[in-house]
Amino acid sequence: MHWWPRLPAAWRLRISVATSAAGIGFLVAAVQAEGLRESALTSVVLVGPATLTATASASASLYYYVLTAVCLLLGFAGLAFGETLARWLDPRPVPSSVAVAWLVTVVRFLLEKSAAPAILVQAVGVTWLAPVAGAYIATGVTPARPRGKALFRALLSYALLVRGFVALVGVVATRFGLGSHYDVSAVTFVPVALTGAAYSFVPGTWRQILWLTLLPQLLVWPAFTVVAGMAGAALARLLPASPRPTARQPLGRADSAPTPGRG
Repeated sequence: MHWWPRLPAAWRLRISVATSAAGIGFLVAAVQAEGLRESALTSVVLVGPATLTATASASASLYYYVLTAVCLLLGFAGLAFGETLARWLDPRPVPSSVAVAWLVTVVRFLLEKSAAPAILVQAVGVTWLAPVAGAYIATGVTPARPRGKALFRALLSYALLVRGFVALVGVVATRFGLGSHYDVSAVTFVPVALTGAAYSFVPGTWRQILWLTLLPQLLVWPAFTVVAGMAGAALARLLPASPRPTARQPLGRADSAPTPGRG
């Protein structure tokens, strides 16, 4: 999804068709699924152990429908607006990467609420996206600009926008008791192994949200995201750069060079 705008038009078309086909496949699986599923949801506090926050229970077909909707939406957008999207997203690596992370956050919330398998839920997360986004943003910084400062500012903007959105989801989930791992209302007792102290919270209060959601998401995780993004950018720069076609030119054809000796 990060590199989709930079691909040749033919490859963007193939990926959009394959994504739509995957959506149809998930729809077939949803129709065939029977029974109910249950999945345990846990939240991990930075200074404490993982805590069971809720147990999601839903129809066995529900998470297939979530995947169906996501794949068909992405496939349709690629087929209907592929060239327009590529032209807009390609020169804007930070908004493009932020959009991917926001979509991943929403999809993870829906998968958790639909009792999707734990391995699938864990795979859909923004934490491991940080080095990928760093590599993508770094390869979008032009050589004419001061790469170090520009890259740091871009990654900081990415980190704050992504983690700010996660914090917003966490606040809403906690205040309304929505039951995903973003909902920390069930985390009422947090022992701190380093100091031996323990802290208790009243479920759904702003004190609980401040310490367990806002401070980690707006201070700690942005720092991690910037560091991980810089690491991904460093790895990306070790790879040989390859020329990529611009979205405004016909893809798959080389521009005609002027004939020497002619005006």
